[in-house]
Amino acid sequence: MEVTGMRPTGPEEMQTEMERFFAHLERWKRPVYFFEKTWTPLCDVSENAGEVIVVAELAGVSSGDIGIKVVGDTLVLSGVRREPRAVPRRYRQMEISYGTFERSISLPSRVEAEKARATYEEGFLEIRLPKVTRKPRREVDVDVSTE
Repeated sequence: MEVTGMRPTGPEEMQTEMERFFAHLERWKRPVYFFEKTWTPLCDVSENAGEVIVVAELAGVSSGDIGIKVVGDTLVLSGVRREPRAVPRRYRQMEISYGTFERSISLPSRVEAEKARATYEEGFLEIRLPKVTRKPRREVDVDVSTE
């Protein structure tokens, strides 16, 4: 069977294909003991007028195994997805990564980290970070005295 129309035709398409290839390699399951950080959660970052919203896909991670911190203008997610305790299996295919993770996300706006809120439901972690509100400049007259 011949597949047509699948070859990159220019430098942009070649770059896109290479990025897809390397992204696929990152998802291969690796032995946990060789790597400090074994997987990277997928994240969506959005913002509205008042806050930055980050949603991370963390299926199978217990809420007690999730760490969230803001360092400067970066949100850092960390934690561990533990392998379920089950009867030994003879795998034919292994795609789910277990072990530690860490993900650093550059925030698009300055935020008030101490007012951040996080919820974890059905495998999705949602973090809402209120933006720093700038106070409007006010004009102040200063009297000059002569002594």
